[in-house]
Amino acid sequence: MAKILLVEDLSASRELYATMLSNLNYEVVEAASGEEGLEIAKKEGSSFNVLVTDLVLPGIGGLELASEVYNLCPDIKILIISGYTEDMVILEDHLKTNTIFLAKPFEVESLNLKIQELLA
Repeated sequence: MAKILLVEDLSASRELYATMLSNLNYEVVEAASGEEGLEIAKKEGSSFNVLVTDLVLPGIGGLELASEVYNLCPDIKILIISGYTEDMVILEDHLKTNTIFLAKPFEVESLNLKIQELLA
């Protein structure tokens, strides 16, 4: 079973995504901020297969978090989510081969397909 670090500052969204992921049989560890996500990654980063992070977070944003976590765990796969599709244009310059973008809102099937694509 894949282990996912989920970073989303909006509690209702975080709870929804965590439920979606758990229902797909992923082990999920939640963080409410980029800072919290980074601390978790520093403690147990190598145990995660995927980082799912919102792009827009207060403090440490999603791109900075993804970069920091990637530096700690070069094998981790990254799924960046955002409600702003224009962010995809900005992201294209920053995305690594282990990173995929998913626009909000999304269905559970789309989320699962993106994670499966990363893990393949």
